[in-house]
Amino acid sequence: MRRIAVTLDAFEVSPQALEQALQLAERMGAQLEAIFIEDIDLIEISELPFVRELRPASRSEREIDVARMEQELRALARRAERQLSEQAARHNVAWTFRIWRGSIDSDLLAADLEADVLALSRLGAALTHSRGARTRSTAVTVLYTGTGASKRALDTAEKLASDPQRELFLILPVEDEDEAVRLQETALEQLGDAAARAHFFQMAGRSLAGLTELLTDTNSSVLIIERDDPLLQALSMKQNLCKLHCPLLLVR
Repeated sequence: MRRIAVTLDAFEVSPQALEQALQLAERMGAQLEAIFIEDIDLIEISELPFVRELRPASRSEREIDVARMEQELRALARRAERQLSEQAARHNVAWTFRIWRGSIDSDLLAADLEADVLALSRLGAALTHSRGARTRSTAVTVLYTGTGASKRALDTAEKLASDPQRELFLILPVEDEDEAVRLQETALEQLGDAAARAHFFQMAGRSLAGLTELLTDTNSSVLIIERDDPLLQALSMKQNLCKLHCPLLLVR
């Protein structure tokens, strides 16, 4: 593995997602590329003439100053870069940082990123906290289908869950029992000595609702999935991130 890319949020840089990406980069001997997202949808909405900014402290409203908002985004980017620098130093991981403006739904996933793993945190997480979300979870979960990319995803999950305190869960998105047994045997063979720490869950079909329920039940701290999995195409990426309530690692 050569490079791991992680998205950083203008609303809230997730220390959990950043720490997991740094741990993975450290264990894989990879470089970490941080991508600070300037969401083009947010900027375009702020340019609409009827949009107003509400200030709770003064209970006042005013037109949004796009230039000032862009200055604030750059200030948040500098703060995120400092946080990355501090955490990367503790892990002795080489890193780069860049600001990227676009839509995470289309532009980012379509971009030809030179990264083996893309780590996505929940954009706007500070504004969309859910009562169902858990903060002190440790389980690493991988969606396993037996393809080459999902095997690389499992290898990534194994490295991330190398700490004995972390549990490793494999979700098998198949309805047929025989197919589930075959996938489980394939995964156990790949895991080798780490097979004793693996726990398997069968998910009938590939529904985001079923996946979200399993992630909640298993108290998962991160989901690892192959980058071209059909589940990612079911809804927009932003909707997926908000429903999953945990960082998402995409492996190609």
